[in-house]
Amino acid sequence: MSKFNFTKDEYEYLVEKCMFNEEMALILELLIKNYSRTQIAMKLNISESTLDKRIHYIKKKILRVL
Repeated sequence: MSKFNFTKDEYEYLVEKCMFNEEMALILELLIKNYSRTQIAMKLNISESTLDKRIHYIKKKILRVL
């Protein structure tokens, strides 16, 4: 699951079922919209390594729900 190809309904389902906070939901939304890691990190004012950790956490939570 390297690409995040979810529909809006799937996105909303995952945000609810995974209980993502606002930041996690925003990261997932931006990944779905194909923003780069650099763009997302800059938008959230975090480092790319911090972003990578959060993406890893998002993936783990999604896999538990699916």
